[in-house]
Amino acid sequence: MIPDTKPHSQLGKNIVFKMTLYKLLPLFLLVINISLKAQDIDAHSPKPSTGSHQQQIADKKKLKQQKQITKDIEKGEKRHMKLQAKNTRKMMRKSKRTSKQWNDK
Repeated sequence: MIPDTKPHSQLGKNIVFKMTLYKLLPLFLLVINISLKAQDIDAHSPKPSTGSHQQQIADKKKLKQQKQITKDIEKGEKRHMKLQAKNTRKMMRKSKRTSKQWNDK
């Protein structure tokens, strides 16, 4: 049998080091795993370029105009309904319902 050449204090430090290594290693691997998954998500779904600054402004303007047009159409329909007589509005609602029923079938 070969005698231990290390003193007891050195042996205890080695054991403590191994124990902390066994505790910290899984934590370290977990952190690496999470960071790799985060990078992987970005790699699989790259963001398309939106173009130049002028193009972005033009796109925003178009979107704003489309929203304004739909809002104006709704306002016009409401105004048109208010201008009609009561019985005419009733008939219009009825015809709207029946057309919806026929179109949904």
